Amino acid sequence: MARTKTVTPEALAALGAEALAEVLIAHAATDPTLRKKLGMLLAGTEGPGQLAAEIDKRIKTIGRSRSFVDWEKRKPLVHELDHLRVTIATRLAKQDAARAIELLWDLIGIADAVMERVGDGIGEVEDVFGAAMEDLGRLSAAQPRGDTKALARRVLAYCERDGFGTTDALIRHMSEALGAGGRAEIRSKTEAVLKTAPRSSGPQDWRADAKRCHLAFRLALLADLEKDTDAFIVAIRAGGMEGTHALDVAERLIAANRPAEALDWLDKPRRRVEDVDDDGTDTDLRIAALDALGRKDEAQAVHWQHFERFLSVEHLRAYLKRLPDFEDFEAEQKALNIAAAHKQAARGLAFFIEWRALDRADRLVRERLTALDGRLYEVLRPAAEALDEKFPEAASLLYRRLVESVLERGSSKRYQYAARDLLSCARLAPPLPVPGSIEGHAEFVARLQKAHGRKYGFWGLIEPKGR
Repeated sequence: MARTKTVTPEALAALGAEALAEVLIAHAATDPTLRKKLGMLLAGTEGPGQLAAEIDKRIKTIGRSRSFVDWEKRKPLVHELDHLRVTIATRLAKQDAARAIELLWDLIGIADAVMERVGDGIGEVEDVFGAAMEDLGRLSAAQPRGDTKALARRVLAYCERDGFGTTDALIRHMSEALGAGGRAEIRSKTEAVLKTAPRSSGPQDWRADAKRCHLAFRLALLADLEKDTDAFIVAIRAGGMEGTHALDVAERLIAANRPAEALDWLDKPRRRVEDVDDDGTDTDLRIAALDALGRKDEAQAVHWQHFERFLSVEHLRAYLKRLPDFEDFEAEQKALNIAAAHKQAARGLAFFIEWRALDRADRLVRERLTALDGRLYEVLRPAAEALDEKFPEAASLLYRRLVESVLERGSSKRYQYAARDLLSCARLAPPLPVPGSIEGHAEFVARLQKAHGRKYGFWGLIEPKGR
């Protein structure tokens, strides 16, 4: 029997226009999105005026709608909005750039109205409008520069009516079209509003704080566009955000070759939550500032302190690389011992796997198995996979931990993963090197059946495949 041809543009073209038209018409009868796309294509054949009119009609219709958009209707809406955006920014822009720019203004103008009626997944809708802002900025920058102050007022008016806190991004996208004069206009207007904005009267007066922060963020954005570090600092202070944005200030000071000032900002008291994962930004900025000042020993100490707390492979490698010859081995052994005794056993396991110290990972699994939370599948499963060739017993113990965690919690949504992990245990049972060193696989399954035999949804996934 001959193989069906792969669907390619060439293969479809060979079918002929009439055959393709029949398929499209039949499909469009049950697919409103396709029907609208075809209508747009047909409008484009009658010139830019007709295409623009069709787009304008759809934008107004979507903007006027008040019906709630649930998850089933969200994807068609997102697809249509994005199709409108692409059609404006490509086909129409090639024929009539000025009209395309106006329609992009209209499209982003319905952003609030659309997002107010979207349920879950609002991020997808935001992404479309964000892309439309980017298109608007690109097309506007390609046009001959006109009255930049008037453009600044239009951009500012749009930002002022923002209901979702995202449209200041338009300033960034429109930066080139605005030019220095337009950006200065936005800055002066924003500074005037900030000067008269009421200050918070207390902890409960969050609206005043939010308003001032929003205006200050806009000034900080403009400062970044001008690459003006001092203006950025002024904006952060004007919004009373020194305690939350010290790292942002320090980053810009280091880039401006002002490391001593950066350290001052890093040393300022700021809001933070203890005992949560640090993404390393504070540490990396501090190290960069210390290095720039030639304070290498202090930078090394910061590398080590961060490693000790978070078992960061990146910071340990940087620390070892800077050590004199023959000192790195002793420091590495000390680091491995710290990881083995870390208060978070899963963090130690993840470190050993990334460091490729599989023998130490094997030992940690055996010694601290009960301290490994089976819900941390993003750590335990990759560790089991890394260990299963050379250390099948440790891998089996991790897979079993994952299975038992799911069954003990009765997490039916994760039964399929637990079933896969139990099958991995079965796969590893034959090569277990020392009988009796850990509970046998058959005994483990029997114990599971005794404790969780009524979880039929799980066992139904196992029976057809064996145990």
